[in-house]
Amino acid sequence: MTPAYGPVTWEWIAELVLVWGSWLAWPLLAWVGWRLARGWRTAGAARRGAGIGVLAMLLVFVEMRFVEPALIVERTTPLRLGFKARIAVISDYHLGLQNGPAFLQRVVDRLNALPLDAVLIAGDHLSEPDRPVAELLAPLRSLRHPAYSVPGNHDEGHPGPLIQAELRRVLEAAGVTPVEYTHVVLPKFILVGIGDHYAGKDSVAPLQDSPRDRPRLVLMHNPDSAMNLPKGSAALAIAGHTHGGQIRIPRLYWNWIPCKFDFDRGLHDFAPVPVFVTSGLGQAQLPMRFLNPPVIDVLEIR
Repeated sequence: MTPAYGPVTWEWIAELVLVWGSWLAWPLLAWVGWRLARGWRTAGAARRGAGIGVLAMLLVFVEMRFVEPALIVERTTPLRLGFKARIAVISDYHLGLQNGPAFLQRVVDRLNALPLDAVLIAGDHLSEPDRPVAELLAPLRSLRHPAYSVPGNHDEGHPGPLIQAELRRVLEAAGVTPVEYTHVVLPKFILVGIGDHYAGKDSVAPLQDSPRDRPRLVLMHNPDSAMNLPKGSAALAIAGHTHGGQIRIPRLYWNWIPCKFDFDRGLHDFAPVPVFVTSGLGQAQLPMRFLNPPVIDVLEIR
């Protein structure tokens, strides 16, 4: 297995070893359980305790690596913004080494079962792509709702290959409208797209150039970009990027949120406009999630 874009790097090798090597946890779990059961009567209390501890750690690892990342939950958030709409927000599915088209198809199937006005995709479609972008994103072709997207840092080469131009072509062919650097006028609101923060493409110019005759929503990847918006210039900003810490160990997960400002997941009110952050669907670097399953966020706007 090699990268679909660019050369093999040490980062690629390390992630590949972690993704596939982690499957050894299953036979190791079975062996530890067998040894523990076999020697339960003859082992001392200290040895039994150590065996139970090892077994518990392996079970937690399996849950983090294999169980929780495979889940897809729906989380509904009511918002009072002065107009009626039902919007799904997804982000950070990071297709490539860790998630493939089958996972995205499950997401699309769940979205198709929901009554929605639009699907907003807040970037990071890809991460270490192991096959062509068109193959990875093929499930988006079956999405039944209008969908709009901006790129994330992994789509803009920070990190990862520079594939943003190809990504845009594939999204358009799949029926998803890229909205970075522009706006679209929808029946109930105006959607403005902001480019990626790490790539230095998150100018507020698209917002300044958009109409003001109806509520405006701003779609971005990194919620830090919202700090540059003029105060009160939008009804809501929508972002991803944080993964909600991904491995959400209380008190510690804040160290894994890659933001300058105190964004986590959910609704935040300390920015110039309200900011909703989804914790996303996939994983970056470590192929694990904990206390933080992949999520489709549904915004019930009133």
